[in-house]
Amino acid sequence: MTSSAPGLAILRLVLRMAIVMSVLIALVVVEISSRSGVSWRLITFTYQANIIAAAYYLWTLVSPRADPRVGLRGAVVLYVVIAGVVWNLLLTGRSMGYTPANVLLHVVVPVLALSDWLLVGRGQGRVRWWHPLAWLVYPSLYVVLAVVVLNEAGRRAPYFFLDPESVGVATVVLNVCVLGGCVVAVGYALLAVNRLATSARFDAV
Repeated sequence: MTSSAPGLAILRLVLRMAIVMSVLIALVVVEISSRSGVSWRLITFTYQANIIAAAYYLWTLVSPRADPRVGLRGAVVLYVVIAGVVWNLLLTGRSMGYTPANVLLHVVVPVLALSDWLLVGRGQGRVRWWHPLAWLVYPSLYVVLAVVVLNEAGRRAPYFFLDPESVGVATVVLNVCVLGGCVVAVGYALLAVNRLATSARFDAV
């Protein structure tokens, strides 16, 4: 599938502006509609991943050097997709459910980011075999923050499946291994899409 340069530019702009605006709207809604605001939620993987995504896609809109960094782009897509899948499968009943902010962060942004990954590309970069392994670094650091740092600071992990007091140490270890495997699997799925679906993407070159 091919597309004219103007068509690509419009699609790229719409998708990426939609991602940035979705994150900003969600943050504003949470800040003005909840007693605790956004600040305490910044310890969650979802909020961190979405803020990273908004920053990255805003960067791509102001700098042409951002798009060829396909490894960074893949990491951003991976993190918001994982955040969305985990929340929809495990956490809707333990949060406020499908509020406007939760829908934006856990449904809209992942779908938009994945659509951008599938449809918009400049043909200037390719995911390397080791990128999905490198993408595991940030989730691993987050687990350390959630399980070790927050406990040492007297705060419980923001997710029950990472909280030793809720599910036990052995279960936390098992959950971390399962989640790590899922992150790597999804990462390699994104790699496969990048390599196999090139002819079906809108390329800027």
